[in-house]
Amino acid sequence: MAEQVGSTGSVAAVDASAAQIETAGNYSAQQGFANIVFHAANAYETGLPRKSFDLVFSRFLMCHVPEPARAISEMRSLLKVGGVLACEDYEQKSVMSDPPSRCYTRLNEITNAMDTVFGVDSDIGLKLPRLFQEVGFIDPQVTIQEIVRLHGEEKRFWEITLQEARPAILQHGVATAEELDEVCAEMRRIAEDKTTRVVLARVTQVWARKE
Repeated sequence: MAEQVGSTGSVAAVDASAAQIETAGNYSAQQGFANIVFHAANAYETGLPRKSFDLVFSRFLMCHVPEPARAISEMRSLLKVGGVLACEDYEQKSVMSDPPSRCYTRLNEITNAMDTVFGVDSDIGLKLPRLFQEVGFIDPQVTIQEIVRLHGEEKRFWEITLQEARPAILQHGVATAEELDEVCAEMRRIAEDKTTRVVLARVTQVWARKE
């Protein structure tokens, strides 16, 4: 986005994690971007000025917030009249392998259990158009893409994600350490097997203009 708007535009980047903000800020500096300002804030109260932005964009955010309509309403409030809100999110239930494998079935079970713990919805993708309408957008536009890989490091996405989420999964008793090791090992084998296809996610993309 910073590249697209160039020297005459600016980007405000928001994340709830100060660590993520620090990482992104360091990367931005390394790349020589001078038109990005980073803010540590939550999705419901960004602290950004109302009616100030031409575009607001979120990717894989709504699956992590308990009140997605509230977050979308906050983003809508940041737009100028005529500005565009664009969001994309996924459906966990679409994640699978072909041929089918137990590790991806178990991944979805673990995700559903963690959703219950945190009060979020990892199948929110297809619900985005309705949420846009609930907060006042009249004519949201929709596309759906399916991210599929037969080979390459991207096939390890869910293995790496499980490893990152491991402390929380163990803390809440959703799976054992031994089981996580087995699931991740099977995912790694699948990632290295160029005959097994992995559907990483079905992603719904929604955008609408503020009237």
